[in-house]
Parts: sequence; C-alpha cells; structure tokens
Amino acid sequence: MASESHVLLSRVFGLSCALAIVAPLAAMAPAAAETTDDAAKFYRGKTVQAIVGYGPGSTFELYLRVLTRHIGRHIPGNPNIVLQHMPGAGSLKATNYLAAVAPKDGSVFGMPNPVNTIEPLIDPKNSRFDPRTFLWLGSLNTEISTCGFWAKDLRRYDDLKKREVVVGSTGPASGSTIDARVLGTLTGIKFKVVTGYGALGDIRLASERGETDGFCGLLVSALKTDYWEQYKSGRMAVPVQMALTKHPEFPDIPNAFEHVKSEEDRQLFRLIFGPWSYGRPLFVPPGTDPARVAVLRNALAATLKDPAYLAEAKKLNMEIQPAAPETVTKLVDQILQTPPPVIERARQVLGVANR
Repeated sequence: MASESHVLLSRVFGLSCALAIVAPLAAMAPAAAETTDDAAKFYRGKTVQAIVGYGPGSTFELYLRVLTRHIGRHIPGNPNIVLQHMPGAGSLKATNYLAAVAPKDGSVFGMPNPVNTIEPLIDPKNSRFDPRTFLWLGSLNTEISTCGFWAKDLRRYDDLKKREVVVGSTGPASGSTIDARVLGTLTGIKFKVVTGYGALGDIRLASERGETDGFCGLLVSALKTDYWEQYKSGRMAVPVQMALTKHPEFPDIPNAFEHVKSEEDRQLFRLIFGPWSYGRPLFVPPGTDPARVAVLRNALAATLKDPAYLAEAKKLNMEIQPAAPETVTKLVDQILQTPPPVIERARQVLGVANR
C-alpha cells in the first residue's frame, strides 16, 4: 500500500496516479494475438465465465454485468459470456479461485476488488496469491471512496469532529469498516462502527430510521448509480472524500488526504486508498496462454470504444475511465514494495495483527 521509499511512493501515487491511471483508449492499443481464425476456432460455441466476488446489487456486479453484454461481440468466435457470482470475504474467495484454481485457457476472467491486491501484505494467511502474477486486461474506471450521512447535523467535514459518529458496517473486513477506521485514525474523527448489516442498502435504511448516522466506504461509482437522487436532493450528505486527488465533479467536498499532516500518516493513507486508483480491474489466471490474454485484451480495448457499451454506461451513470494493463501492473508492483513499518501499522489499525 505504499512504496519502496517515501520518494518513490510519492512519485508513483502523488504525481502519476491521478493523471496516468486513466489511460486514454489509444494507450490500450491491440496487442499481438493468435490469428483471428485460431481464436475463433477456440471460442466459437464456448461459454466464457466472468467472475465477480459479490452478489447481485453491488457496483462490481453492475460494472461486470454491463461489460458481459458487449465484450462477446469483440472476441473472435463470439462466445457466450456468463456472469458468475462468487461472493465471500470481500471478493477474496473469487480472487483466490482465479489465482489458483480457474482454467488457464482464456475461458475465464474476473473482476477483483482492487484492495485485494494489498491483502497478501496485510493478511497473508487468507490471501493465497501474488498479485504480481496476475495477467491484467485493464481497468474500467478509477475510484474514490467517500462517506454518506443521513444525520441532519453531519453535513460538512467540520461537523464530523463535533461528536461521536455512528457508522454501519457490513463486516469487520469490509470497506465500510476499514475506511472508517483508517479515516478516524488519520483525522481524529471519532467513529463508532456497528457491524452486522447485510448490505450498504440496509445501513441506509437504518440511517433513515436514526439507528446509525450513515456509512463510509461509499464509492463514487455507487454514489452515482445507487444514491445519486438522494445526494442531489440533499437527503444524504457527502462531507468527505478519501483519495490521492479530488474527484473533478466534487471540487468542494474536502479530501481527507489534504488534512493528513505527517508523512507517516500520508504513507498509510496511500497504502489503504491507493488501490482504488485502479477501481474496476480485470484479470485472467496466472499462466494463461499469452495468445489468449492478447485476444481478451484486444476485446476489452474494442469494447471500451464500442458506442453501444458507452451509451449503456452513460444511461446508468457509470463512470468509465479506462486504464491500460501496463498501468495496473505498474501500480500494483509499486504498492507491493510498501515498507514493512507501514504494513505493520496498517495491520494494527485494521486489527489484523491480533488475529
């Protein structure tokens, strides 16, 4: 979650992440692949599995589901693309499957939670993979995390410092818990995390009843696809965002990164929130035939320029900011060079060190 040194991490995330991560479509130029005839022979009549580590209703599922409706047209042989849900442990179950069990013939690809790429550093016992071996196809967007509140006295960033803030959580290892714990540690906001909710929608209902104030770990993609009407109407407030740079549509919402004072705290912030820069990454299992990897990379690049795909994404208010495979590979590699003291502090903050 940080890099080999303060300077290196600053260079990679402080300067390049906001600009270079959103690679122009031209940067996702088709790579050399097996001949079209060979690829068509393999894929014709086949079913390709697209695996997501969440159930229906999540933004990960939405992004992958929309992609599956279009990418098959751009794969030679036009295979049937089937979305497969594999929920569990914040998509770690799906990521472990893709890394170690899934077929390596180009018939499977998946979309992990980008935070999974730091799990081998934080909780190696439950992460049986090395993200540096993943064969990335690219990423659909870059993400920014926020907090959403229904409590009427929590409208602005300064309001969060005035009292204990009760936030709901879907589990101890979920983004709704992790983001609140790290944000509280770095900014002094006093969060009380209430776990046990089945989904973020359940926390919203609890917040509307006054049982909680809201929740953290609300990604901008979910804000725009699931909560946009409530946000625009003012029923829900977003007083803070957590990212290396502000989202261009929310220039007036304070970024917690700007309120973090020490370099040690900034390293921890980069470690936890940096992976969201490659927000919706796609990869195939390590060891997959390079020719098939190239076929799928070409298909993704073509889909991301497909007017029908882009029109559907726009209709659903989905943000599409493509990143090239090389961009994701580079950022993952830099994150995995995080200095041990930063990793140990993250483990303490997240409660992993005591497990």
